[in-house]
Amino acid sequence: MMNTRRTRCSVVVTGLLLCSVLVCCTSERRDDRLAVTEVLQSQIEQLREETGVPGIVVALAEGGAAPLVAATGYADVDRKIPLRPDTRLFIGSISKNVFATIALQLVEEGVLALDDPLSEYLEWPRGDEMTVRMLMNHTSGIPDYFTTLSLANSTEGVPEFFSRPRPPSEIIEMMPSGDPTFDPGTQQSYSNTNGLLVGQVIEVVTGESLGEVFEERIVSRLALENTYLYEQKTIDRPRARGYCGMRGWISEPGQLADCSFGDDALPNSADGSIVSSAVDLLRYHQALRGGELLSDASWETMRRVEPGQVNGLGYNIMTGPLGDHEGSVGRAIGHLAANVYYLDRDLFVVMMLNQGDAPLPMRRFFELRYGEIVQTIP
Repeated sequence: MMNTRRTRCSVVVTGLLLCSVLVCCTSERRDDRLAVTEVLQSQIEQLREETGVPGIVVALAEGGAAPLVAATGYADVDRKIPLRPDTRLFIGSISKNVFATIALQLVEEGVLALDDPLSEYLEWPRGDEMTVRMLMNHTSGIPDYFTTLSLANSTEGVPEFFSRPRPPSEIIEMMPSGDPTFDPGTQQSYSNTNGLLVGQVIEVVTGESLGEVFEERIVSRLALENTYLYEQKTIDRPRARGYCGMRGWISEPGQLADCSFGDDALPNSADGSIVSSAVDLLRYHQALRGGELLSDASWETMRRVEPGQVNGLGYNIMTGPLGDHEGSVGRAIGHLAANVYYLDRDLFVVMMLNQGDAPLPMRRFFELRYGEIVQTIP
């Protein structure tokens, strides 16, 4: 079986580059990259026109190559601020994968074990029966705070929850119950609360804030220029506005509203508080798969899907009409992001939108536009 952690070396590079580095001159390579970028730009502009989303940005890269990136639309609709290739957006639940990576780094260092009981670090109902691993693969049984606090799919106006920033500790206190909905380890059910708790465990183990840990272990290590954890000290850093069209949140059906307040209400969380650009997010995925962040053993632990389960530790193994692919998808109130890798083409793809309830454009891109883009390239 091919080792997907290592960048393939080939004479003819398919997918993104039209000519081999060993054959084509620099000017030809530059022209080829420009041609592919133009195709990509045209496709996402058509997609935005068809779907009406405020903004779209897509980055592509083969193996460890530098990415090609295109953007269209607005980061701020009212102020007509363009969405650019380096615009920062919330990545939603892809944050869970990033903090799973940090947790596995701590496991490698011997200060954390995946099978440690949750009760060793935090007080929680039946925490002695739950493990860190169960938080990361969603088998803990802990209820999802978005559901228990009726934050998802609210049709009676904007929930009061979103009126101000609420740290993870406050969110947990607001939950009516932390009792598991099934015996820990017996089922798998996605819960955003698991992500909150992984972040709190990391803070207990390291003695540092989540933002400090993230900056040290991911941002600085990879020299990411447009990535940060949304928290008190980064509240004023620039990022795209987030939009949504949820019924009950908007005055007129079919219209979009600025829903940035929804994402702004969730700071300092391993559940979904990371803000990044498409290029930075792609760089992170290249580093994760390329062995820059985890050992081979830890990487395989993250990817492993146990029998009867549908995902690994914050990482998904998927298949579809375009082939086998791996990675993560994240949704925030006003943002949507996908960070995937196609095994057969050694191709990384990142797509980000600043509308949280707009899965159709993303589905159309991966089912139609992605195939069209690749097919136009020899």
